Amino acid sequence: MPLTQALGAPHLAVDLGTSCTRVCGPRGTSFQGASVLAVNTRTGKIVAVGDSAKVMAGRTPPAIDTITPMRRGVITDFDAATRLLWHAFGQQRRGRLRSWLPPRVVAGVPAEATEVQQRAVEEAFQFAGARSVRLLPKVTLAAIGAGLPVWDATGTMIVDIGAGTTEVAAFAFGNMVAAESTTTAGDAFGTALGAYLYREHTLALSAEAAEEVKISLSVAAAGGRNTCLPVRGRDRISDLPKTAIVSVGELAPVVAPEVKRIAAAVVAVIGRCPTSVADDIVGRGLVLTGGGSLLAGLPEQLGKAVGMAVHLVDAPLRSALDGAARCAADSLPSRQEPLLAPM
Repeated sequence: MPLTQALGAPHLAVDLGTSCTRVCGPRGTSFQGASVLAVNTRTGKIVAVGDSAKVMAGRTPPAIDTITPMRRGVITDFDAATRLLWHAFGQQRRGRLRSWLPPRVVAGVPAEATEVQQRAVEEAFQFAGARSVRLLPKVTLAAIGAGLPVWDATGTMIVDIGAGTTEVAAFAFGNMVAAESTTTAGDAFGTALGAYLYREHTLALSAEAAEEVKISLSVAAAGGRNTCLPVRGRDRISDLPKTAIVSVGELAPVVAPEVKRIAAAVVAVIGRCPTSVADDIVGRGLVLTGGGSLLAGLPEQLGKAVGMAVHLVDAPLRSALDGAARCAADSLPSRQEPLLAPM
């Protein structure tokens, strides 16, 4: 056993996402919440973190500001990101067995992240108390967590739809053959739905309210019930309260332009693959993961747009975290290292 493990230094897997941050330690998931902080602007003190801070967005007094430190998968507010991670790591520090050494962290970053963006993530983890940081492409971690046979000779492809970005990657022989990223993702779906309700139902909603409507409709569709939901908001004409009835069926044409952009990224990746790998992918289809993939009807729409089978993983929200946890546990044979080489 390595000395650091013998001394009690934990290995942490971290999914630092645009909308949600998750931390998994030796005893399982220790933190899961929105990537949001509520800070008192007068004292600089943190008022709330995670889901409780997200609820406060748009409802705070002037002295309290809600901060989202991540945009499109990269850090845009270094100080806030560091404080968020410090709080997330706190659950490990308060564990029954106090570690003698700071944690060693495995986390994902966008495949097309610049060196500056990667460095910002690494330093945020270090300032939050990490002893060492291993950064890997998040789409690679998602593929590992989803159980894709990325080390096989046969080509495979994954489409990871997050909140701020969608990443598409093809793998073969333990290497990332090609990758493409687009800003069309979960947030774009919510924005499109909000614009639709504003235009067609004269209903004015905040970005947070539109996101909740999108999630509610997706949950209803997955359960096969309540396919029509009442949406309450403000009438943009009269400024009076108004309720509109929205059905799951209305989502398809609303998000169709966004789905086409994701399909274009898939086509671009296939076009950059060797012919044999591209043939494998076309034959096997795509694997869909990430929180944005839970949108009602998205797998079917994407399948029609690219002309291939689309398979949704069992736990799309946890794929990247599960992949990071496997790497943190050093459970991967040495023959798989080429895929996992640090960026």
